[in-house]
Amino acid sequence: MRLRSLLLSLRLDGPAATAKQAWTRLFGEQQSYVFVRHLTPPPLPVAFPVERNGLVVRQMQPSDLRDLRVRRYEPAVPHTLSDGVVAVRDGRVVGAAWYTDSVNAQQPWYDVVRPHVVSPARFTANLFVVPGDKGAAWALAKAASDCLAVAGIRTIVGVIGVQNAPSILMSRLLGSKMVGRMLVRHRFGHTAVSVEALSEDRDAGIGSA
Repeated sequence: MRLRSLLLSLRLDGPAATAKQAWTRLFGEQQSYVFVRHLTPPPLPVAFPVERNGLVVRQMQPSDLRDLRVRRYEPAVPHTLSDGVVAVRDGRVVGAAWYTDSVNAQQPWYDVVRPHVVSPARFTANLFVVPGDKGAAWALAKAASDCLAVAGIRTIVGVIGVQNAPSILMSRLLGSKMVGRMLVRHRFGHTAVSVEALSEDRDAGIGSA
C-alpha cells in the first residue's frame, strides 16, 4: 500500500482492517472484470452541477480533498482536479469518482479494450460512496456520464472487482459490456498482471457474494 493510503486506512478503518489490506497487497490476488461503455449525449443538455433526488453532483474542488475519504480513494493514475466528480447531500460529500484521460497503451488492459473503444475515451479510475447512502452511486455515475457525453467523450472504460456485485450490476444497467478479465498477483513486493479477453459478453458476478 502507498504510505498515504496506509495512514488514511489506519485512521478510517483501524489497525486490523489495515493489516488485512496490506497483507493482500503484499501476497494476495485480485480478480477484476474490464468493462467498456459507449456514451450517447442525453436528449437535453446536461452540465454540472446536476441535482437528482436531493443529491448534487458537481466537479471536484480543492476543498473536497480535505475529506479523508476522498483523499483515501484518490487514484494513483495521473489525473487533474478536473477529472474528479463528487456527490453531495446536505452539504456533505457522500461519494466521489475520477474519470481520467488514461485509456492508453500504458494500461495492462489496453489491448483488450482497444477494439471496442471509440475516442475520446475516459477511464473510471475509482468510484466510492459512503455506506448506506442508497442511490448515490447511480446518481453519481449517471450524472457524470451524461456530462461527459455532452462534453464529447464517447467511451468509458472501467475495472470492477469480481466480488463487487452491486457495482457490476450498476455498470450493466448503465449499458456496459464486459470485454476482459484481469488477474493481479502480489508476491513479496512484485506485482504480475495478466489480462484475458472475453470472446463474448457474460453476466458473471451479478448476484454473487
